Amino acid sequence: MGINTMSVQQVLALLLLGLAWTTSTWAQTRPLVLEGELGVRAATAGRLPFWMAANQWGRFDPKSANGYLSLHGRWERQPRSWLAYELGGMLLARQAQDPSAHFVEAYGRLRVGFLEAYFGRRREIVGTVDTLLSSGSPNVSPNATPIPKIVARTLHYTNVPGTGGWVQFHGYWAHGWMRDVRQVEGAYLHQKYLYLRFGPGSWRVYAGLVHQAFWGGTSRDPRIGRLPQGLDDYLRTVFALNAGEDAPLGEQIYIQGDHFGTYDFGFSLRGRRFELLVYRHFFYEDRDGLKFKNPQDGLLGLSLRDREGGVIERIVYEFLYTKRQSGPIGPGPGRGGPGGRDNYYNHYLYRTGWTHYGRTVGSPLMFAFEDRAQRLTRGVENNRVLAHHLGLAGRLTSALRYRLLATYSRNYGTYNGRDVLQQPGATYRFEPPPEQLSFLVMFDWQPDGRPLAVQVTLAGDVGQLYPDNLGVALSVHYRPIW
Repeated sequence: MGINTMSVQQVLALLLLGLAWTTSTWAQTRPLVLEGELGVRAATAGRLPFWMAANQWGRFDPKSANGYLSLHGRWERQPRSWLAYELGGMLLARQAQDPSAHFVEAYGRLRVGFLEAYFGRRREIVGTVDTLLSSGSPNVSPNATPIPKIVARTLHYTNVPGTGGWVQFHGYWAHGWMRDVRQVEGAYLHQKYLYLRFGPGSWRVYAGLVHQAFWGGTSRDPRIGRLPQGLDDYLRTVFALNAGEDAPLGEQIYIQGDHFGTYDFGFSLRGRRFELLVYRHFFYEDRDGLKFKNPQDGLLGLSLRDREGGVIERIVYEFLYTKRQSGPIGPGPGRGGPGGRDNYYNHYLYRTGWTHYGRTVGSPLMFAFEDRAQRLTRGVENNRVLAHHLGLAGRLTSALRYRLLATYSRNYGTYNGRDVLQQPGATYRFEPPPEQLSFLVMFDWQPDGRPLAVQVTLAGDVGQLYPDNLGVALSVHYRPIW
């Protein structure tokens, strides 16, 4: 994941120069916004607690202590009210067991009216969740380094003409490239979603369908080799059709590529002071999932926000359940059997699964194998999960904010079985299922009118899944104040 032409020391020097330049010029260059962060993370068990590495955009190595420096810049122009363009990036240098110097973000963006397009790596969350306190969207969470893409989307929910604002839509279309080390090298990613929202504004009901698919690329398995990747194969993937005759038999029988996503339903209520958001994601990994044959599997979330702020400004509860997966029977659709073992985030051809540079792209509670060799061919290690998650955020004083996360999970690994190539499969099931409690409390102190902030974080793990652990993080942030 590192930048091959730059050492960590070179990037550290570059970032320090950038921060020095920022502090002397930010007031004169408001279209250019630069932020910096310098920090360290360490723990008693020699590795970071779960919430100290999860949902951090892949910035930290969970296997050791981390010292890091990052510079985040954004340059934006808006020559017309309907036209804007932007360049942005985040450069990170970390010293850890796995040192790295890489761009977390690097993108260009163009907005025309209610539409926007961007190219490159850009931090984004796909799926409706409380973005501050959620355990992570099942589709795209902040857990992994962003995937490079070309994206076209609506900027936000947009009124349908003639409905007086009672009906709105929100759409997204993306083509991405998987450039990390994978079982299928050079695979493409297709993503899209469409949401409809109904209501007068004080309350709204919404429904959406998120679709993601891997396709193309070349398998490391010589029995598979190069997978179809022409224009007609792209269209087969977009519309989830059977593959052509040059594809593996399973793809011809069932569907081209690895398809997965969620149905996303919910409603919001806005009062004079409080805002309520309720969201429910239903997983699907095949056509059975699209027919709601796994109604219990998914993420349920409730978020309550007090707009006037205070000690408790926001509270979130989430329940994640992914155990059923169409049940344990049969080898699955397109594999000569009646179905079952949907194996969320995994696939019999695209075996590295819904991961990017070692981190699950979706919910971090459904985690990937840490060992690269295992992850290469077995993908996500734990996708059958029952979890309760609580988040709190608020302000203790005018300068001191806090955030609290606490998550209890019971983890069942994946269903046992043999793979499609009839090779003996490893037993992934955790027996007995380990229980885990992970927590984080973060304090952020930034005096009014000051660009420097200090952040102190305590986090820990107690249970059978991870070693009992207590970690601490200290960081200094530069945030321009206009």
